[in-house]
Amino acid sequence: MSTPIFPVIDYSRIVSSNPIIATQEKDKLFQSFKEVGFIYLKGFNFPPEFIDTLFSHLHKLFSLPEEQKLAIEGGEKQAFRGWFAPARTAKNPEKADQKEAFGLGNDKDETRPNRWPTNWPEFRRDFTTFYEECYKMHLELLRALTEKVGLDRESLIPSVKAKDCYSALLHYYETSLESFDTRVRSAPHTDFGTLTLLFNDSNGGLQVKDKEGQWIDAPPMRGHAIVNVGDLLSRWFNGQLKSTQHRVVQPPAETRETANGTTSVIPSRYAIAWFGHPNRDAVVEPLKECVTPEWTQKFKAVVAGKHVKERMARLLEHGYLPEKWTDDMHRKPIAV
Repeated sequence: MSTPIFPVIDYSRIVSSNPIIATQEKDKLFQSFKEVGFIYLKGFNFPPEFIDTLFSHLHKLFSLPEEQKLAIEGGEKQAFRGWFAPARTAKNPEKADQKEAFGLGNDKDETRPNRWPTNWPEFRRDFTTFYEECYKMHLELLRALTEKVGLDRESLIPSVKAKDCYSALLHYYETSLESFDTRVRSAPHTDFGTLTLLFNDSNGGLQVKDKEGQWIDAPPMRGHAIVNVGDLLSRWFNGQLKSTQHRVVQPPAETRETANGTTSVIPSRYAIAWFGHPNRDAVVEPLKECVTPEWTQKFKAVVAGKHVKERMARLLEHGYLPEKWTDDMHRKPIAV
């Protein structure tokens, strides 16, 4: 098992009926998000074998013939529900992230319906279960964080009860080392919403920017999710919780034998991300408990849905080319 670079938080201790154990773990959770913005989470509601099943589904999904994937393609007009590939929709396809994805949301949201593969009930069943369980964990983590600033634990729950959350199943393509050049697989960014739960395969590639501005590897750990703070949660807590920049870079190259000799390739990477978001009509502004004379208000109020739409528009406009994604572009919709 890889050595964790972030604090490891035990979800089962957060929800423990023992108040001493729960309080200790909630303190650790809050401090970790305050200092780093990232944690490894263990002890949650589904075993590693269930995640293995989800990754088996991913391999099968992304191995389908292109015509079957195109039948469930969902771009911007479909709120990215279904299969999509950035290179097909980017204004500069040559600079788009080298990946394909499948997006899904709340399966009961008829305004933005999911586009499920046909004749594959296990896929829908398992990813719906995954989505719902992540949503429940998301609620418990929010409750723990609000408690730590002296609020009632249910204070933020009405603002996320609509389940306007999103899950992305990701496949970064295998490619030759020569064609990969110097590009990253996913350019530096912060996440839009509240909390992100990420499950990686063994290939890794995630990097997080530390306090000194250096990129550090965040290796995957079996049985653990990587959880990070998004921009809107940071806004609620007036910047006390860190929404930290991260990116995905190439893992070490592998040597393959071909008819023409050996070649170096960047192996494919699979990941499952779940993104927590407030209700689309929720007004997000710093909690009064997080504003003091020493820590003055740093953000104005925004409507969550508008914020996410603006961030998506900016992403689609500028694409994924790292040198175009400046700190100002990341933060312009946030820091006001």
